[in-house]
Amino acid sequence: MVVATAALLGFGSTANAQIEGEAQAVFDSYAEALGGFEAYARVKTAKWGMSMEIPAAGFKMEGLITFKRPNKLVIDGSISGLGRMRKGFNGDVGWSIDAIQGVREMSGVELEKFVEESGMERELKLAERYAFAKVATDSPAGKIVVDCVTKIGGHPERLLFDAESGLLRKRDYIEEMGEQGSVPVSAEIVTYEKIGGFLMQSRINASLMGMDSIALITSFEPNPPVEDSLFEMPE
Repeated sequence: MVVATAALLGFGSTANAQIEGEAQAVFDSYAEALGGFEAYARVKTAKWGMSMEIPAAGFKMEGLITFKRPNKLVIDGSISGLGRMRKGFNGDVGWSIDAIQGVREMSGVELEKFVEESGMERELKLAERYAFAKVATDSPAGKIVVDCVTKIGGHPERLLFDAESGLLRKRDYIEEMGEQGSVPVSAEIVTYEKIGGFLMQSRINASLMGMDSIALITSFEPNPPVEDSLFEMPE
């Protein structure tokens, strides 16, 4: 969710993907509803604050996400009971640091997922995330449901869009939890916030492992000065 809220990624080729025409049209409408590529392209660097809470587990996180084009990203957070954690990608190397495991280089699926989330246009390029996407025949009135299969992990996802606004309103997906395995997540995008000429998801309510969570974007600063050294793996 932290990575997802940031909204914040680079993607691979869609040459082998099976994205049906109706599904691609829905993805294109969503990108337009968010403000389109030109609005996002004006943001070369960004910093945004976020918070996440799982009340039943006593979990709270406050974080700052820093982005720099084309795909550099750092998440710097503080988690209740666990202290400070950071994850970053400098364009070549992904890394993680926390009080339990110390500094380590990320690899495999963990790195793939993090890199996938490392750009501003993540939500504008939905087709590049999936190996398959098709509009479902059981979409409720006023909504459009798109059934997908992810490129990374091959997991099923179901996306629910508002037919009138074109905005994504719900996402049911599988989250990789490391040693805990994979768990289903149902996330509702409650609000979007207009920043400059584009929209960002600003509140997401999710349910996973029988617990509810709330993720918020608490601040956003477009085009602040950001040094490349911030994204390098700590020694």
